[in-house]
Amino acid sequence: MRDVVVIGGGLSGLAACYELEKHPIHYTLIEVKKRLGGSIVSTAAGGFIADASAFAIAGIEDLPLFGELGLDQDRFEFEPGQFGFCGGTGSLTGALAQRLTGARLMRMAVSSIGRVDGRFTLCLENGLLLDAGAVIVAAPARYAERMLFNLAPDLSDWLRGYDYDSIRRVSLGYHKRDLPRRRIRPYSVIYPFVFATDSPGRVPDADHLLLQVGVRASSDLSPGDLIAQVLSHYGCDENPLFAQVDRWNESDPLSCYDDDHAATVSAIRARLPEGISLIGSDYCLGPPQKRGVARIDERLRQGRAAARAALDFLSSEKRS
Repeated sequence: MRDVVVIGGGLSGLAACYELEKHPIHYTLIEVKKRLGGSIVSTAAGGFIADASAFAIAGIEDLPLFGELGLDQDRFEFEPGQFGFCGGTGSLTGALAQRLTGARLMRMAVSSIGRVDGRFTLCLENGLLLDAGAVIVAAPARYAERMLFNLAPDLSDWLRGYDYDSIRRVSLGYHKRDLPRRRIRPYSVIYPFVFATDSPGRVPDADHLLLQVGVRASSDLSPGDLIAQVLSHYGCDENPLFAQVDRWNESDPLSCYDDDHAATVSAIRARLPEGISLIGSDYCLGPPQKRGVARIDERLRQGRAAARAALDFLSSEKRS
């Protein structure tokens, strides 16, 4: 019998599972994709390690967690208050996933959540039915809305109201001699951020540089055309050693920049049934990205807090 089910294996869901690992309970992690990590993906090619989303990360206070995960020495500084992971941001989600011993259901989607005889029921899209004492939903709003519709229909309008930015991330690897001499560091509506590093591990050697450029662009623009646009805009050599374009549909929630967002999140959580938590970047009280710099601390805290809330709920159910 499962005590807790965690739906979603992104950063917040993994943090929740990591916290649950510290307690003698049975939990199951359900992930719709064939891998864990959500929008955090690191790719190695040609001596470069690029990130599909979070690359530069705001300095956070939860440093003891990095020590627990063996990541103390896996960081480098972009500039004061910003750091990256030498092995890619996937080092963080990978380290969390490696320490999990609970059951996993991969490439599984939850279609709806209900409640029968004091336990939550989860209907999977393949027809499988699971039950749990508590549920942590670590999924974007548009998926959470569908899962929770029968259990909490009054949340639907709130969760359907989320919009997302059109930012795509272009990663480029160069030999430094082939880069323009002028400093590549504009902030504009179309190109909201640019990061660069020659940190060991991220590049073949100190003579090379890895760039990540944020571009607001239509999804109709092909990766090749987008790369050509970026190279032309910055005056870069037309033959980078490494080039990659990434887009994660829910990685940049526009709703987090609305004046009413914090109140909306509080209202959503107040309407959740007891025993259910809703976590992830869509539900951060502050913007999870600012000029491309990822703020992962709140997502980590959400996951760990949701795990503790599930444990408290299970304890109260046993006492009643």
